[in-house]
Amino acid sequence: MARKLKGKIGSKGLKGALLRHQAKIKLVKNIESKQKHELRKKNPNANNKKVKRNQELQKLNQGKFIPFEKDETLMLCGEGDFSFARSIVEQGYIESNNLIITSYDNSVNELKLKYPHTLEENYQFLKDLNIPIFFQIDVTKLVKSFKISKNNSWFKTINRLSDHRWGNKPLQNIVFNFPHNGKGIKDQERNIREHQELIFTFFQNSLQLFNLINTKVQNDTLRYTQGYDLNENTPQAKKLTAEGYGNIILSIFDGEPYDSWQIKLLAKKNGLTLSRSSKFQWENFPGYHHRRTNSEQDTTKPAKERDARFYIFSKYISNSSKRNRKSKKGFDSDSD
Repeated sequence: MARKLKGKIGSKGLKGALLRHQAKIKLVKNIESKQKHELRKKNPNANNKKVKRNQELQKLNQGKFIPFEKDETLMLCGEGDFSFARSIVEQGYIESNNLIITSYDNSVNELKLKYPHTLEENYQFLKDLNIPIFFQIDVTKLVKSFKISKNNSWFKTINRLSDHRWGNKPLQNIVFNFPHNGKGIKDQERNIREHQELIFTFFQNSLQLFNLINTKVQNDTLRYTQGYDLNENTPQAKKLTAEGYGNIILSIFDGEPYDSWQIKLLAKKNGLTLSRSSKFQWENFPGYHHRRTNSEQDTTKPAKERDARFYIFSKYISNSSKRNRKSKKGFDSDSD
């Protein structure tokens, strides 16, 4: 701390000038303090409003759950009118250059016929951001649908559609919202079996795609760093196992017939474990409209009135492997 100057303000020389400067600063501070005090007296609720607003923001963010991080990479499967994709970009939940969108339908024109009032605006919004959108992508045949081969690598395909913004990034998350085969099968038992087959095969294909993409990224990185893993704490390396597996995220409605799909058992049979599940908070995704697979109509009951959950699955790590890795917060947790 600087030594306090002693002497008279009227003194000549440097010492006197410093004393006068200090006195001026003190006077300005006293005037500002007095003005603030007068304002608080005139409007005693002003400060309370600010505190209340901060409390409201804290409360709003406290319970918010988004199943992926903004700086992670993400592929959306089976998108309908692209309203979910648009919502997560507009809300800042994901960077546009980290997002890939896929549709089971054949083309944008086919989607326009299904969703004449919502598709065009959402699609154009995403295209303006150079977000790659793939059509004719079957979640039960992912590698085949992307037409990946020795001559047509994943990175060549993805960079061609993303204006080369994807680069050599790994794929960390695959999301499939409200899986449905669109067949409208009336027989309940058959309906359940077919959806179990859909989800089981989706798990298989997601793991296959993770391995194909991320093993190459990891091998290229190790070659570049001569065997040293310099990227284990980077955003691109987070949430990947040593084999290159990322997170598989499903959103499913509560109740029957969805409970009978037994998605946790289907995941377990694919060597996956539930990392976390949480309530699907519709209010977190403004603009998102869950649609039928064949039209703009809502399902029998409006989606926002139905309870649903996110389920995050990751590749099972054996006890011996766990000892060699840092434990992750929230493992096997189930939150509301």
